[in-house]
Amino acid sequence: MVTGVPHHSALVQGLVNDHRQLLQTFGRLKHCAEAEDPGAFKHALVDFKALLVPHLLQEAIKLYTFLRQELKAQGNQQAYQMVNGYKTEMGGIGDAAVRFVETYTATADADIDFVGVRAALDDIGKLLGDRIRREEAELYPLYQSLH
Repeated sequence: MVTGVPHHSALVQGLVNDHRQLLQTFGRLKHCAEAEDPGAFKHALVDFKALLVPHLLQEAIKLYTFLRQELKAQGNQQAYQMVNGYKTEMGGIGDAAVRFVETYTATADADIDFVGVRAALDDIGKLLGDRIRREEAELYPLYQSLH
């Protein structure tokens, strides 16, 4: 009987593919906000959330849980703490992104402040871009090295 979360050899490639789709959808979201098109913007919000939530869940379960269990078993406290930091940080980023999507999905079209939306998207974009780069440079190679 297998205990804990198993290693998935195709996980990293799937997560990298998710990142590319998320960035593409995020770009469409920004484009719709720049065009001040509420209908297209709301559609892009739904598409972004539909990609983001499953990605976050997959990372939480298959990536973070596996890394934490393996690093703990190895006694690698430094890497274990790094992974915990990533997990905590991602929780905050994910919560903020989902809150943004839900807020503007529920906002009446005429009440969308596209100036504020564009500023928020710039901030979210910087966070997501930085996070994706760091995950792909640090976490994903660590995951691959453990199997």
